[in-house]
Amino acid sequence: MFKTKKKLLVCSLVFAGSYPILSGSSVLAATILESQRTRGVWCERKSDYAITSAHEVLLTQSLRRVTGNGNLYFASNGSLNLGDLRAIAGGSMQARSIMITALRLDAIFIIEDHSGSASVNFGQASQAEVYVDQDGEVTPVWRLRLDFDDFQRMQAPAKVRATFDEGFTLLHELLHGFGYKDAISEREVGECEEIVNRIRRELDLPLRDQYFGETWRITDKLTSVRLRFRSQPPPGSAARAESHYLFFLVAEPVECFANTRGVTRVQKNSRN
Repeated sequence: MFKTKKKLLVCSLVFAGSYPILSGSSVLAATILESQRTRGVWCERKSDYAITSAHEVLLTQSLRRVTGNGNLYFASNGSLNLGDLRAIAGGSMQARSIMITALRLDAIFIIEDHSGSASVNFGQASQAEVYVDQDGEVTPVWRLRLDFDDFQRMQAPAKVRATFDEGFTLLHELLHGFGYKDAISEREVGECEEIVNRIRRELDLPLRDQYFGETWRITDKLTSVRLRFRSQPPPGSAARAESHYLFFLVAEPVECFANTRGVTRVQKNSRN
């Protein structure tokens, strides 16, 4: 499977650069489309990318585990609700802070189900449009695309699956809406993963140690990607840090990686 041993760089997340503004006659259309959505985080309910019930359960369970908030849920209209924040059991304070910020930010985050997509690897964020209401208020609309199938297909030990799942990926993508960026060199993991690693450290989970994945081309249209994570030894221990690996396959020509950054990515020109 890995006989070629030809290492390539899988580029990592690119920040979206195209933000079309809806104005004039488009304002009314936008108002109608978003009339039931306010600022906050939403599961898509109506389009072709509506979150399935099974995938919503997976996402909710992950977010509850990572945040320690067992009351977190998505309402029937798709809106994220944190419930009673006084009833917290464990979890990461940093993760809870991200969720609270996302709900208070002047932005709309819409989570879409892109399972089975050839263009989405685990997760992807795109500021697809800017919503201008009838009062002239401007609100950015972020599309957060998750491919739930990818998490089932990846090969990784239990520790890595616990530190790289649907909830962690959503938190990473939300951070793009806050203005954080990703690595531009092999020596760093990027602003988003630095913050996500704080969450992992709070939960005593392996940290992401490598943002740019190593790839092995298997065929002209099939590439294997490896990502490295690292467990820290207990304080005072003489043991060395232990590495763990995640593998997944990308069924695209390697040339497609030229303008694509990382396992998750932000598309410049998004059309929904």
